[in-house]
Amino acid sequence: MSEDGRFEEIARKARHVQDAVERVRASVSAPGVRIEVAADGRITGLELTDPTLAEAISAAHSQALRQADERVAKLRRELADDPIVSSMLRRFIASDIATPNSAEPAPRWKPAHPEDTDDYENPHALPPDVRRRYGL
Repeated sequence: MSEDGRFEEIARKARHVQDAVERVRASVSAPGVRIEVAADGRITGLELTDPTLAEAISAAHSQALRQADERVAKLRRELADDPIVSSMLRRFIASDIATPNSAEPAPRWKPAHPEDTDDYENPHALPPDVRRRYGL
């Protein structure tokens, strides 16, 4: 099987697993309450003897999830703002521009930023020998 074929097979398996995970639900009952949650922690069902309390809990839970999502987005931005990560992403995107069956060679990637050159030394980055070892 070709490398592209293996990649497509892995992508199909990943989609299958992700679809299955999205369908996962767990439900627990205790006196006066029944709750159902999705795999990601969202409340998908809540039954209490007092329906007003169920609505209040559901609204508070949704607000807490939004706040957690905002914090996660901020943490992910830290990774995206890292010059080494953005350099690797630009290189990956640039290397993927040419089609694999193209008769023309892939265009030579040129650094758009000084930190993308091999001789740039970020004082906060990993040592050069570590970056080379891991292809960074």
